[in-house]
This record gives sequence, C-alpha cells and structure tokens, in this order.
Amino acid sequence: MRFITAASVVLAAVVAVPVITSAQLPRPADLAGIMRKLPSLDRFLTNRPLETTFDDTVGAHPYLDAREITRQPGDMKRLPRTSNGSFMLQPGLWEGEFESYCLRPATWAPGVGDGYLWARIKGSRASAISTILRSSAAHPNVPQGDIQMLLWAILSRSRVSDMPPKLQAAARALLPASEINGINVSGAQALDLASRTRLFRDVTGPIRQALEIENQLRYEFSRGNANYDQIEKIAILAGAPPADNANAIKRGQWSRHPGGYFIRYYPDSFARMKMQILVPQRVRVVRDRLNRIVSTEDANGRKTEVTYDDAVAPRTHPNLPRLRAYAFKTIRLTRRGANGRPEVLEVKDRGYTFHHTPRTQRRGLVERAIDGLRAAVTELTGTPLAAQAGWERWGDRVEQAQNYWESAEYIRARAEETSRTGDESSVDEAGDMGHYEDGIEVAITGDTGDRVGWIAEMHSHFADMLEWADSVIDTLPTTSSADDSPSYDPGGGLASGSGGGQGLGSSGRFH
Repeated sequence: MRFITAASVVLAAVVAVPVITSAQLPRPADLAGIMRKLPSLDRFLTNRPLETTFDDTVGAHPYLDAREITRQPGDMKRLPRTSNGSFMLQPGLWEGEFESYCLRPATWAPGVGDGYLWARIKGSRASAISTILRSSAAHPNVPQGDIQMLLWAILSRSRVSDMPPKLQAAARALLPASEINGINVSGAQALDLASRTRLFRDVTGPIRQALEIENQLRYEFSRGNANYDQIEKIAILAGAPPADNANAIKRGQWSRHPGGYFIRYYPDSFARMKMQILVPQRVRVVRDRLNRIVSTEDANGRKTEVTYDDAVAPRTHPNLPRLRAYAFKTIRLTRRGANGRPEVLEVKDRGYTFHHTPRTQRRGLVERAIDGLRAAVTELTGTPLAAQAGWERWGDRVEQAQNYWESAEYIRARAEETSRTGDESSVDEAGDMGHYEDGIEVAITGDTGDRVGWIAEMHSHFADMLEWADSVIDTLPTTSSADDSPSYDPGGGLASGSGGGQGLGSSGRFH
C-alpha cells in the first residue's frame, strides 16, 4: 500500500522548480487543482458520501403511536412491483422482512428496543447508495456481504478502482458507469500516521474515531483481499452504545412517509429488518358552515351522519379556549349488512364532540356579549345555559381532548421545523376527527347487546378515518393526487437511529 503525505507532494514540487522553465510553470488554475489534491481536514469533514442524520427525520407520529393497531398485516410479497423495484401499495397494513445494510460506519449495531424513523438519503454519494439498495433485488446473484462491503467502501470514500475485484464486479452489476466514475473521482487514498496526526490533531471524540475508522477501511479495501468478517469488526463498534441518548425513541414507532403513508421498523440486526407500512383507506369527510364534521363515509359502505343541536350553547374546554363541545341532535350510523343491504342505527339527543374554532375567527359584539352571559351563568351555577344538554363523562373527555391537543402541537411544531407544505388547519381537522370518534362512541354505548356489533364496526371505520386524517395532516392532497396509488421505493430513504445511532438501508430483497 502506498501512503501519501502533504509534505511529500510539496517537496516534490519544490525540487522540480529549478528544471522548469517559465513557459512550463503551471497556471494559477492548475496550482489550485494541485492544492485541492493535497490532504486537508475540510475534505474529510464536508461533502460527505452520506449526510443524513436523525435530525432529518420528521419525527415520531404520536396519533398513531397512541392507538393499538390490531389488524393482521398483509405480506408485501403479494404486492406488485414496478420496473425499478418499487412496491405498488394498496390500502391496509403491510409487512415484509428484508435484507438491510449498515449505512453509518463507526456506530453500534441495533440493540433491543432501539427505535428508527424514516429519513431521506442525502449526501455526495446519495444517488449511488439509493441505486444499490434499489437494484439489489434485480441481482440476486450478488451476495449480501459483497453489497454491504461495497456500501462501506463507498461510505469510507474508497475508489472503485482501488477495491478488491469482487467488489468492483458488484459495483459494475449494481451501478451505472457514471456513478462508478463519480466515486473514483471523489475518492481518497488511505493516510499514513504522520498525515493523520497532522490533520486530526484538533479533532477529538466520536468525530476523530469516525475519521480513523474510515481511513482504516480505505486501507483494508485497497489491499485487494478484504475479508467481510474483518471489515465488519472495523465498521461496527463493539459493545453497547452510551445510555445517554438525547433523541431516544421506542422500537416500532411510526413515522410518516412523504408518499402519504406510514412506516415503522423492527431490525433484528443491521443485516435483517422487518418493516411495516400502513396505507390509509380514503374516507370522505363532509363539514358544515362552522367546519364541524357532519358525515363520514368509507369504501366499505360504512357511514356516519350527525346533526347538531344548536339550541344548546357550546361548552368551552376549561384549558383550551379554541376547543368547544357541540351537542348532537341525531346520530345516524350505516353499515353494509350480511345480504348487502344497508343497516341503520339511530341515536337521538345524546352525546357531543369537541371542535377547533378557527384561529382567525372574528366575532361580533352581540356574539361576544352572549358568550359572556353564558360564561357567567356557567360560573355561578356550575352548569351551562340550556342545561338540557347531557355532557356525559365531561372530565374524561376534557382530559382526552387535552391529549389530542398536545399531540397536534407536537406535529405542528415538527411540520414547521421541516418546512412542510401544508397549513396548520389540517392538524386541527385531524384532531376534530379524534373528538368526533370519542363523541359517537360514548353516545352509542348502551346496555343492549345489539350495539356491540355496531361499536366494533365503527371502531374499524374510525380507524380508517383517523389514519386518513393523519396522512394528510400537512399535505392536504387534492382529489386527483389522493387517488394516485402510492409506492414504496427501497432506495428512497433509510431508517435513521436516534442519538447518533446507525442508519439502516433496506434493500428490495426479502430475507
């Protein structure tokens, strides 16, 4: 192995000066090119092959994580695939076990309970990494170990031309010539001890460790006889990660994919990962002039219709002034019976739902005076004006509404941090659907056994409704885009671990 040092290059240039005529002196642009080739710390700290971190995730999704999804997942092997290996998704819960890969050397392997969230692949070699993950399914003859070593070589800035013959063959099978040429141009050679001491003298901690490991990987790959077990011992840190994990999340938490669905990960190791994808069923929601929900309908023939008793004054949440409870006048539930004919359940004068009032709502003097009168009566008597309204389980419902609000505020903050494209009203509307579900569930719960089946049926309907609402929280798709079938591209993103954990790339190959 031939090491290079900055001193040797500079010395060679100095010694050559006496024999170079003025006509042969390099132009300023050529000198700049020579200097760029000299080892520098900036070269190793910037423009990295993969720059995705946990900060690039949108964050966990508390609405979904708070609800237990009990349905049986479908096998992703049953889903059709596109010519580039993407899965054409259908509504429902889907699951598959895939070959996966470590995309962040100098980190610990996934441990029990470690959580991962979806993030986009970015960095100077993002295209090559995505292409390898995506095209692996079309090349089952390339061993998983060779693919992992090829990824580690690219992440450590090794040139394809310096790699062992079997990795060069893997690169030719999985990558176009343009990507291979780019990897060769941007690659680096291994540094000797003197160069590392000079370059890394002011770098300490995990960054210094990562730079040293990358350099060691470049050296091993350039020797021509790289062994997988030996490379793995270098790339994967031994032992357990530190306990202080500032961004710690739980295993199997949902994150929202920009394609309009949800995804979560259960890695067994960096080489094998179970994945679940939840594609919401489209639910049609109709609102009235006050933006209150008046009907919902899904593709399975299940429908809810309500009218509100506007003779009963709305009751304001004690802690959240923008939340008001509106009493139901009628609740009408429809489902498809065993013979295909619709069955109907109707409940009258029972129940209520919370609703977000608009942030920019303007109210007239008379309306504000009436509100003040109602508030005064409530304060004096402990009951709202027009007390014929039954505010069942008020304390429990207030607490549940508070939980919905806090989850919505978390999602709103994450959306603002990541410059999402939607508006904040969509978060409120998703919260309204949660309140609507609670209100109808309480109202139809009774002593008669004939309502048990209705409750189970409506639970399934509301699960579809809330999943759909969550999926459009800050994208608000139009009817045309919502009808487009979503797809999952194995090369479109990675599972990012919190607190400096690994980045895991899922291939398109089933384990």
